[in-house]
Amino acid sequence: MLVDVLVPLNLWVWLAGLSAFFCLLWVLHLRARNASLADVGFCLAFGLIVFTCGMFAAGDLSRRVLISGMGLVYAFRLGRLLFLKRVWHQAEDSRYQTIRAKLGAWESVGIFGYFQLQGPASLFFAGLLCWVMNHPADGIRWWDGLGVLIFFVAIIGESIADRQLEVFRENPLNRGKALQTGLWRYSRHPNYFFESLHWWAYVPLAIGLPWSGVAIFWPLLMTVSLLWITGVPWAEAQALTSRGQSYRDYQRTTSMFFPWFPKKV
Repeated sequence: MLVDVLVPLNLWVWLAGLSAFFCLLWVLHLRARNASLADVGFCLAFGLIVFTCGMFAAGDLSRRVLISGMGLVYAFRLGRLLFLKRVWHQAEDSRYQTIRAKLGAWESVGIFGYFQLQGPASLFFAGLLCWVMNHPADGIRWWDGLGVLIFFVAIIGESIADRQLEVFRENPLNRGKALQTGLWRYSRHPNYFFESLHWWAYVPLAIGLPWSGVAIFWPLLMTVSLLWITGVPWAEAQALTSRGQSYRDYQRTTSMFFPWFPKKV
């Protein structure tokens, strides 16, 4: 089981080290006044844990290289995007400003707690890859190929969606408008859809492990979170505030999450 995989990683040492790391990031965030540093830190911590598992896991070397490579590509792409678009010379994301306002006098405590939660979260999500790396199979199987295919579709899809949104926002003529071309013609949140799809890539890779069915918990949790907690609700509320009627029209014709053909009006 997953807990057995994490034992060789000295779980408590990792938790202590990650707690110190995110404490440092929290101190840095006080100067930058940007809580998105926590999200960048998650990517760094995730990548470090995955790399360590790739070095010391008990599974076949080729599988360890493959899976750790997938995790590092994911962490680098997302971490770089978050740093450049939400931290480097950027104002704090509006969702964190909203959270600060709601916390009121408890703002410092609440934001510190958010930073500290990133340590266990990075261990939890990286733990899926560490578990899969310890698969007893030799070499790369057909199921592994399916997982890699899903991974590349997800990473490429999310990269395209992010780039399309970036180009759209860079044009001042699009201020107050909703992006409705490219992947955004078929989903109001294709970036979140492909982020969710990425986690499903590890389910085929887990097939053959004891209790392999447990692997669906991670993508289900991420999908639920993006759909109803951390992703879509915040983005929809912000879009309605900044784009108004343009976004309401977009909502009536375009699928919220799963890509599909737009409705005719």
